Amino acid sequence: MHGCLLEITMPREVHYADSFQCIGAECEDNCCQGWSAYVDKATYKKCRATPLLRRAAAEHFAVIPDAPDNFRYARIKFNADNRCPFLTQDNLCMIHRQHGPEFLSKTCSRYPRALVRFDGKIEKALYLSCPEAARVVLLRENLLPQDTSRYSAFVLHPANVAILSGVGVSRLVRHFTLDLLQDRTYPFWQRLFLLGIVCRRVHELIDVQAPTAEIVALLGQYGTMAVEGSLRPQLDGIPARPGLQLDLVLQLIQRRLRVEQPNERFACCVGEFLQAIGYSPEKPLADAAARYHNAARRYEIVAQAFPHLLENYAINYLFRTRFPFADLPGHMQRSSDPLTSYLLLALQYRLLHSLLIGAAAWHGETFSTVHAIRVAYLFARAVEHNIPYFDELLTFARSPELHNMDAFAVLLRV
Repeated sequence: MHGCLLEITMPREVHYADSFQCIGAECEDNCCQGWSAYVDKATYKKCRATPLLRRAAAEHFAVIPDAPDNFRYARIKFNADNRCPFLTQDNLCMIHRQHGPEFLSKTCSRYPRALVRFDGKIEKALYLSCPEAARVVLLRENLLPQDTSRYSAFVLHPANVAILSGVGVSRLVRHFTLDLLQDRTYPFWQRLFLLGIVCRRVHELIDVQAPTAEIVALLGQYGTMAVEGSLRPQLDGIPARPGLQLDLVLQLIQRRLRVEQPNERFACCVGEFLQAIGYSPEKPLADAAARYHNAARRYEIVAQAFPHLLENYAINYLFRTRFPFADLPGHMQRSSDPLTSYLLLALQYRLLHSLLIGAAAWHGETFSTVHAIRVAYLFARAVEHNIPYFDELLTFARSPELHNMDAFAVLLRV
């Protein structure tokens, strides 16, 4: 017990990102095409000051007006084929080849690694827009070491509340969230549902400037209920409402298509989803919803080949975004509140899960981890790296109609 209490007072070590190794020409995709890349201020100035790079940098680097920070000082202007202009015919980087890695921007040198400062310490995660990074994260049996004493740090004797009250809210909620997301005694959608309830209550306590001890008590209450299973009857009784969920998924897709035309391969994933469930604007939504519900049941069977994919996705998301005060890309206000952070996760989870359901229905018996990884990394490229669409999701997440348990259920229960 004391060891668990000590663990929560210290940042958790995360090492899975260290195992990533670029597979180069063996990769099925290329990280230097299909989007744009940021150039930090130091690299921009270094390249502009280097005679052999000065002209190319002037032509292909575009300074971002009112850049939010020095990391996103400029961006590389991709060519008409949406490829980096520094990419050679053999898909290697000209800057790296001719001038060395020290001339690469931080974006290019780090990708797909995400280095995030959380509670005073640098944590590592991976961007799943890289196919190999997606495999490293999503196909593991255990992304993090399994803790047999889950929740115990929160259900200790009340005398320890004073110790936990001295720990920052970010670390307290993060630790509880990791315990909950890895609790495989519950279906994953139920874990996310409980997380939504906790994040909403934490948000309410922060809003009224409640002392940290009240947040500790809240986490202890839900940790105890999770261990005892006292909420299982209510969770198991939540009905699936495929019509409402499908309507929400279609809204998420329409918002993505509205901001800009996505990559052709991601558009293909969306098309396969819509065709697999027989969706057409001219036909009753109820017909497509019934097929969607049946496809979700079949997906549960085929997904047994990679049972922890969505759990691993969510855990990597936590580390990549600084959850429970998730980053707001492109915003001067750098972080969000726990409820908004949760809903951003839930909305992206919903879209990814639904696209996987559609892919499984489309490919039938041939559906495999190859198809699942393809959907996941194309989703990450089209969604997680698109700031205009992030703004759409942020607006959606801040809608009051999503801030209740009924909305959580529609989002999560398939």
